[in-house]
Amino acid sequence: MGEKSLQVTNHPGEFNTCLIIMIATIVWVQWSSFLLSVVWGIGLILIIYTMFKLRSVRKISIQINDTAIVALIMVIGYMLYHSSGEIIKNGLAGHDAWAIILSRLSLILFVLPFALAAILTKEKPLYLATGSWGKTIHFPWIFRGLLKDPIWRFMLIFLVNVCAIFSFFIDWGQPQFLDLIGYALSFALINAVLEELLWRGYILSHFVSGFGELKGLVIAGATFGLYHYHLGFSWPVCLLFSIFGIMMGGVAIRSKGLAPVMVMHFVMNVLFVLSGMIL
Repeated sequence: MGEKSLQVTNHPGEFNTCLIIMIATIVWVQWSSFLLSVVWGIGLILIIYTMFKLRSVRKISIQINDTAIVALIMVIGYMLYHSSGEIIKNGLAGHDAWAIILSRLSLILFVLPFALAAILTKEKPLYLATGSWGKTIHFPWIFRGLLKDPIWRFMLIFLVNVCAIFSFFIDWGQPQFLDLIGYALSFALINAVLEELLWRGYILSHFVSGFGELKGLVIAGATFGLYHYHLGFSWPVCLLFSIFGIMMGGVAIRSKGLAPVMVMHFVMNVLFVLSGMIL
């Protein structure tokens, strides 16, 4: 692959178990009530406590224990983020567009528990950096393929094609189109920066450290896609977002940072708003 991949050895079943824990957690907190999310969090605490007690007899998977901790942090972060977002939306009732934009700022509360956990554990997230536009990326499978290009050229080709496709779904003559552009740029900037810090900066970094690039990418990408259910997307669309999340995670891994994938995320969000997918 040109560059040496991070290789990690795991016990059989660890990857599947951790993937299930993360998917079950993100689905549960979006689908259930606040109280049931608290119950889920308590269940994760009991799992973490039980596995900690088993550590003395070496009947514990470190990766499963760490994943339960990440899932617990996710529950806490999501509850803070979602509750504050709802307060903002209710406070700005009648101003739907800007209520959505400002509610995205509550993503800071989703990121914060992960940032605090990284500080307390002295963990250094792999991709919490600017990243390089000159690293090589392969087509069509990111890590391998017949074609390879520097990330900047890959991104340019990708974004030109995506913009061309979305141009057919945008009503260029709609009233107040300039206002919509302002809204799209504001929403996309906040959303792209904060979601990339969360999903690629902290979550992807953690699972790549524990499982290696490909398995870590699947766990983080799948969870990222399913997280979009609370934004009004159906589960099938969320599965498509999971595929897109894996691709964006691949860009972060290849660039060793977040700048390229933030740009990618930003442009996609702008197009989603202008085409009416997000409002």
